[in-house]
Amino acid sequence: MTRTAKIIAVLLCMSMFCLTGAVGAANTDQSSVEQQVLQMKKQMELMQKKMQALQMQLDSAQQSAVSAQQQATQAAQQVDQKVAEVSGKFKTLEDLSKKFSNLSLNGYVRSRWWTGDHEQNSFDVTEIAFNLRYNVSENISGQFNIWWHPSGNMSGRTEYANYSNWAGDTTFIESAFAEFRNLNIGPVEGKLIVGKTRNQALGITPSGSNDGRVTSDYSLFSESINQSRITGLQYLTKWQNWKWNFAAFNGYSIAGDTGRFGSRAAGIRELRIGQMDIDDNHNKAYSTRLAYAFSKQDFIDKLEIGTSYFHQKVSNNDLTNFNSIMGRNAGMNGNFWGNPTKSKSDWKTGFDMAYDYGPYAVKAESLWGSVCGVDGNWWYAMAGYKLKPLKLEFWLRYSQASYDQHTIKDIKASGAWDKDQWTPLIVYHLHPMADLFFEYYINGVDAPSDAHKLSNSYGFVELIVKY
Repeated sequence: MTRTAKIIAVLLCMSMFCLTGAVGAANTDQSSVEQQVLQMKKQMELMQKKMQALQMQLDSAQQSAVSAQQQATQAAQQVDQKVAEVSGKFKTLEDLSKKFSNLSLNGYVRSRWWTGDHEQNSFDVTEIAFNLRYNVSENISGQFNIWWHPSGNMSGRTEYANYSNWAGDTTFIESAFAEFRNLNIGPVEGKLIVGKTRNQALGITPSGSNDGRVTSDYSLFSESINQSRITGLQYLTKWQNWKWNFAAFNGYSIAGDTGRFGSRAAGIRELRIGQMDIDDNHNKAYSTRLAYAFSKQDFIDKLEIGTSYFHQKVSNNDLTNFNSIMGRNAGMNGNFWGNPTKSKSDWKTGFDMAYDYGPYAVKAESLWGSVCGVDGNWWYAMAGYKLKPLKLEFWLRYSQASYDQHTIKDIKASGAWDKDQWTPLIVYHLHPMADLFFEYYINGVDAPSDAHKLSNSYGFVELIVKY
């Protein structure tokens, strides 16, 4: 074989070997690819299943979202509705709050242990007070006070014969009035009161406070002059340190058999005033008080002096009561022939003073005048000491009522007797809303020498709890 042919033969053999190796390698790669393709196919199928599951979850989520959106919309509508309702209620509450913020309710419960020379010892809830005040505006207010006396109307049973609740009727309207402020005349401040309340145009108003009578009970002076409230008009003025008050009202009545002095069962009659008399009293009563209040300075915490005048014409019923109380009817208490008065004039005038400095206090009033033609004189003076560290107050008051009955020498009727009264008092302030009173009333009478004299003093311990 030629060299060229050998070379060609060698090359052909090498080519065959290479071709054979390439074919084997191709067969091996093809098998691996097929396996990978199968594996990828399985993975694709698995992915497809997962995609289907995800699609189902997505569809479910979309449905839930649509349902939630509907519920959210419905809830939002309900919330808007509720908000509107609540807003309306809040507006109503706000309106009510504004109204009730101008409304105030207060009062007290008064309980006593009571004893007297001619009365049994007794515990009693004597008074429960309800006081309501409404401020209509800055310048207009209305007030209504009602007092309930649980044992005020006792039966006539004999076991009650020697006990009397001083408070009177079971239900008592203490005050009911409208108040109009800022009714000024130039620089003079003015206030108008219309209705029933205490008379602020006659001496020191006898309210149960340090500015009034101080004691829980009324004194001989207050029972004789102005314990009762009045129904009518009062115009109160103030200019700098001056006060001048005016009142026109239904006149005070003269109490009949209910007018007893001291321990009631003693039977000593007293010329006392009663509640408003409107039976046949067409001539109304008038009173006025002019006062000056000193500015606070050395040795003066409070000093006010005043002068008052009062006039009325009593009714026919009052005139009958007066003649009976004063023993002026024929055959009464030695007055054989009788000398009843026909005068209906009732007038009084006088002065008052109130002074405070530190723990010390002094009050005094004096009036003189004529009741149904009988001259009279009424006065009291009281001094007090306030021991604030111990929450104690000590007071002592002396009162006197005198009548000129010299025109009838033999009158022995107890209503005509001159009377006097000592009142020691201790007040213990248990709490700003609770006070304890220890009071005793030592009553004296200037009776004729042949008259049957009766001691008629009384006293009590009283607890007042406020609310």
